[in-house]
Amino acid sequence: MATRPFTEFPADEQQQALEACRHVGLAAEMFDITDDSNGSGTRRVSVRRVGTDKTSVYDAGPGSVWMEEFESDLECGLFGQVTA
Repeated sequence: MATRPFTEFPADEQQQALEACRHVGLAAEMFDITDDSNGSGTRRVSVRRVGTDKTSVYDAGPGSVWMEEFESDLECGLFGQVTA
């Protein structure tokens, strides 16, 4: 299984994650975002808030909605209090 840092994600995913963080008043730098792929198209994105270690893992295969799930988790405070 290969682990990839956020900086190697597709540009559109990076942009969406940055915007989601900004929307709730958090900086993307507050998060450690990586993904693991097993080569068969299965991909899991792991998001950990630095400092609190609150973590969530999202399925991110074809047709997945991991970004929407991440945004929802941000908005409901799963990763900690939001400012927006």
